[in-house]
Amino acid sequence: MTMSATRRQMSEKQRLKKMSKAQLQLAVIKKQQCDAKALAIVVQLLEPHVDPDWFLPNLGLISKSHMEDVIEERAIVKLCSYVLCSNQLTVVIRQKYHISTRNNKVYDVSKRKNFCSSLCYRAANYLLEQMLESPLWMRDKEDIPVFQILPLSSKSTQCRDEIDVAAKEIFL
Repeated sequence: MTMSATRRQMSEKQRLKKMSKAQLQLAVIKKQQCDAKALAIVVQLLEPHVDPDWFLPNLGLISKSHMEDVIEERAIVKLCSYVLCSNQLTVVIRQKYHISTRNNKVYDVSKRKNFCSSLCYRAANYLLEQMLESPLWMRDKEDIPVFQILPLSSKSTQCRDEIDVAAKEIFL
């Protein structure tokens, strides 16, 4: 645990000691309500067709870990893991790495296999980068960003995680 995380944990404990019983009960109720709302949103995101007009405003009500769970769950039922894509996963990539002879690099493609295309993979990562990691019940004290969908004109070609092979010893 880092020093700042330890300090946050200690300040959280001190804050809880100062709270009255009624305040604690209200905090627990608020946490349960936020969790229930997030669960309902996650269940909706597992459906094949998700409306973008509904999706963007509701992103502020879930956390990054919820979205990562949605990505995994959609892949399990063979749907493209990008929530705004309704394509089925027909071709499952079995390899873990891709060796690019053009760039002389090794890429980890284990996460990419949950998506029907590189565009969907980039769009999902673009959303994940914007997502908040703070507790849901404490979001009323935060500025919720306006979430954006990746523009279709995005030309980023890197859609895999690069592996630094030179830093690792390879035994044959």
